[in-house]
Amino acid sequence: MTDKTTDDSTPENNNVTIGTDQDRREYFRVADRAILRYKPVAADAIGYTPAERHFDNSEIFELLRDLRQIDQEHNTVLRGLAEQNRELGVYLKSMNRKIELVANALAVVDQTQQKQIPQTVSISETGIAFKTEDDLLPGSFIAMELILLPSHTALALYGEVLAQRDQSTGLTVISFVRLRDSDRQVMARHILQVQIAAKKQNQPL
Repeated sequence: MTDKTTDDSTPENNNVTIGTDQDRREYFRVADRAILRYKPVAADAIGYTPAERHFDNSEIFELLRDLRQIDQEHNTVLRGLAEQNRELGVYLKSMNRKIELVANALAVVDQTQQKQIPQTVSISETGIAFKTEDDLLPGSFIAMELILLPSHTALALYGEVLAQRDQSTGLTVISFVRLRDSDRQVMARHILQVQIAAKKQNQPL
């Protein structure tokens, strides 16, 4: 089984719950750019095998994912320290920013070496759509490695194929499966940032 890297040149058990019809109608919120790899997987892998284990992860991907997890685990502590000592809070946030800049620079170098090309996607908290020429049949499942840009936030996810080259969009439509709350929160923040950036670009000078 080989992993698939797509770009803009390329247009617990089997009873996996993927959400309600209303969830599906709310799919696509923002157009975005992301780095995406995927592999077809069996339905029984979901709930038993972490999605990242289907890939030969690069050290950079693991670094990005670990940094995000550390941030999530210590956000509350950082806010508490900042409330007690404003200068300490500012210093710790600046240190976090330095680490992010270094990690992002390493990620860019790694993506260039691996020839990972950002592609246009349509993304929401509950699903993603992208162009592919591979036959991904509706009802089948995939594992995904998704890197959100420009923050280089790394996510390993499962998805179910809802539509292969949907007639209305020409995109393959994927529903996230068993999405963790922490990953959903990351996705929600990212989508909000994309919307804010789009509004700023459309504002008259």
